[in-house]
This record gives sequence, structure tokens and C-alpha cells, in this order.
Amino acid sequence: MDFRVFSTQLLQNKLRMEVAFLNLSDEIAMLEEAKTSVATGNCNGAPVTGSGGNRYEERLVKLIDLCDELRSRRKNIETNLECIKRGFTALTDYEKDLLNSFYVYGGRGVAEKVMSRYHKERSSVYRDKDKALANFTQALYGVGA
Repeated sequence: MDFRVFSTQLLQNKLRMEVAFLNLSDEIAMLEEAKTSVATGNCNGAPVTGSGGNRYEERLVKLIDLCDELRSRRKNIETNLECIKRGFTALTDYEKDLLNSFYVYGGRGVAEKVMSRYHKERSSVYRDKDKALANFTQALYGVGA
């Protein structure tokens, strides 16, 4: 099994996970507020349809279930972001910059930008990138790449 693939995917999803973490936190806060909000009644004299059960209880159960699911997702994302942070602590600033440039932010002309920033040749930049990914993978999974 090649753990570099897992490391690469983790880095490529870093920005999306950071945004999702913030969005999930806001969504959970909104749902928590909705649990205590008052639902308006309907006094039009229309007959009760369906089971005639308590809709407030059904709504509350659905909100609690959704909150639990979102909390679980947020915890998973938080764990992944913490793994990335801990993996980065084992790297030099140069290696962090390489991984951020190539995997997190990506885009066109990344190699050229890194080459001009550090005054290195293309082959040495790619060699350093591979070494940085191997170090990151070893820091995360304890497996040499």
C-alpha cells in the first residue's frame, strides 16, 4: 500500500476541509437554535392529516439526528486537519512551502514559481518535493515512502 497517495489526498483536500469545518460549525449552531425556536401553530380548522402525532417531537428528533451527523462530520474533518498540522511540525519551512505550493494550492506554473523563489532547477525542485512528501507521509503514518 502506498501511503503517499493518502498523504497527497489529505493535502489536496486541506483547504476544502478548513472551509467545511467553519460551515459545519455555523450549521450546527443554526440547528441548535432551531431546536429551541417556537413553531407556529395552524388554527384554520383543517382536519389533521397523517398519523396525527406530535409534529414538534418529530421535528425535534430530526434536528437532533442532523446535529449529531454534522458533529460527527466536523469531528472527522477536525481530526484530519490536526493530522496535517502534526505532520507539518516534522518538516522544514522549505518542505512545508513545497507541499503547500504543489498540493494544497496547486495551479499552473507552480514549479516555475518555486524555482524562481528558491533559485533551484526544476529537477531539484521535484526531487525536494518528493522528499518532502515522503517525510510528511512518514510523520503521519510512520511508514517510509
